[in-house]
Amino acid sequence: MSTPRLSSKLDALPATLDMIAGFDPSSIATALARGGARGALAVGSGGSVVAAEYFLRCRDSLGFGLTSVATPMQVVTDHFALASTPVWLFSAGGDNPDVSAAAKAAIDRGCRDINIVTRNAAGAAAALVSKCGGHVHVVPVADEKDGYLATHSLLSMTASLLMASAMVSRESVASPSPLEVISARLAASRNPGERIRLAEKWQGIRKSDTLVIAGDTLLRPVACLLDTSFWEASICPVQTTDLRNLAHGRHAWFHHRTDETVLLALTGSSSRSTWRAIEGALPEGLRRVSIDYGTCGRLANILGLIDGLAVIEAVGDVLSIDPGKPGIGEFGRAIYDDRSLETLAHELPASVRHKRAAIAKADSAPPENLSLLTICSARFQDLEQALVGGVVFDYDGTIVSTEDRFKVPDQAIIDQLVRLHRLGVKIGIATGRGGSAGDDLRKVLPPDVLPSIIIGYYNGGHIRTADVDIDLDPPAANPAIAATVTWLNKQDELFLEKTFKARPVQICIDRHRLRYPFRFALDVARCPQIESGEVRISESGHSFDIIPSSSTKTTVVEAIRSVAGDGKGVLCFGDSGSSSGNDHALLSHAYGISVGEVCGAPNGCWSLFGSTITGPTALLRALSALVASSSGEIRLDVSALKLDRQ
Repeated sequence: MSTPRLSSKLDALPATLDMIAGFDPSSIATALARGGARGALAVGSGGSVVAAEYFLRCRDSLGFGLTSVATPMQVVTDHFALASTPVWLFSAGGDNPDVSAAAKAAIDRGCRDINIVTRNAAGAAAALVSKCGGHVHVVPVADEKDGYLATHSLLSMTASLLMASAMVSRESVASPSPLEVISARLAASRNPGERIRLAEKWQGIRKSDTLVIAGDTLLRPVACLLDTSFWEASICPVQTTDLRNLAHGRHAWFHHRTDETVLLALTGSSSRSTWRAIEGALPEGLRRVSIDYGTCGRLANILGLIDGLAVIEAVGDVLSIDPGKPGIGEFGRAIYDDRSLETLAHELPASVRHKRAAIAKADSAPPENLSLLTICSARFQDLEQALVGGVVFDYDGTIVSTEDRFKVPDQAIIDQLVRLHRLGVKIGIATGRGGSAGDDLRKVLPPDVLPSIIIGYYNGGHIRTADVDIDLDPPAANPAIAATVTWLNKQDELFLEKTFKARPVQICIDRHRLRYPFRFALDVARCPQIESGEVRISESGHSFDIIPSSSTKTTVVEAIRSVAGDGKGVLCFGDSGSSSGNDHALLSHAYGISVGEVCGAPNGCWSLFGSTITGPTALLRALSALVASSSGEIRLDVSALKLDRQ
């Protein structure tokens, strides 16, 4: 044989299978079941991506939610939140910088259910997962050194998932048992006669040939193993697709390169008829091999992986290549050991990720000269150095959550407002609401605090102190708002239900009453008062506000600044910081802090905690960090926020 390194690894696989027979997969089963109907993200690179694909097959066969397979780089650079998504990392040693980067990124993206399947409990990635309260699933291997291609770790990971899936399915175990079937397949694949037969089957393949793998979609783990290993061992070029996608143009390769192509069809009960139709139409001289795996279930896929390893060995023998030690250039180790992805993960703390996501949403370009991390660090430094004389808050989504906006604020928030007032901090509230905000505050704030709190009702269109009931002191009617109400009443096509709140200086329209809420701003642009600039539209989390152009929440900021004292900064908190949000102007400055959306401008609105901690929860953490220094000055103790800024 020409494959001594790979062959020795494959010969020893039964020892790992024996260890699996005594392994308790209940922790993996528990984590699998916990994911249930939720979507999941499986992460792997190199040989471990095969285990990730097998994990997908297990979840699919159990009827669980959609599973995506990603590389570590995708996990680091993607934007979507992972708070409700279980993340599964697969890594034999768990020590390469890429899997560590993926672990950190998943944590920073808010993942609350992170798992790693590995043979190495002491790996760097396992340490990160364990530290954040995740789950480390250590699987046994007889040989801790896989060699160049994944062998023992791959068998251990997939067989452990097979056993765990059987637990979750609660179906009775067939006889012979799955492990007995796997053992028999391993033994057959190591039989000298079978190895010779398989090598003869692949005898005609050349290094210059292209191997096209066309597979049943339920056999993705097997196709992935072959694709990955053929490339990694530099056996020959590979193109992988499914059987029907092959028919959409890729068949042209067979026409032009019939003599330079080998087709491997991986089929099952659902794809046999498709393969028969394709095979019957193929050029006569095209070399082809087909392997059928019945229902393509969990056990069948592991048998396919064993067969795949045998094929890799056989083709390596034909071409005099040892896939277990094919030889790599001097640059290969440098590429593998590169830590740039790990560095990038550390340069993307939650606040930077949040801003990157907003930039992506706006499809705008970040600054070329300054990194977002640099801008973020400078912003935190400004906040840290500020002498705080006043604080201005949005109300809905900030002091109270959007869901609980009809309730009074939590006592913990009230306690912080009172504490800051006693410390001499001037407090303002800039809200799109009318008198209900003041009504609720008067229910929970001490009477002596109320006269000192300035409230800008109707997005700053009516300024009064919190002790004043504006139902008894309403704002004067704005003619442009009245004219806009008249116009809206004639626009039946805009509404599912033409009901909105028309106040003297503001119109409030709930999103759910609109026929096309996402184009509402465009639809009302033809309103004469909007065209003339007399009124403008702004958004909050649940509604659109139409207000006089002179109304702005920054009016409250100016009122607080005038009484905060010379040289004192005014911090501003809100949740609708996007470019169209009604807190955008309030937050787009050095002392603005979003507890919700941020805008796509690099130097615009930022958050402290990213998208993982928002609303009153984020506000409470920030307020708790506003403390008096030894000299009596109020500062934001950024260190108390426990932000990951590195």
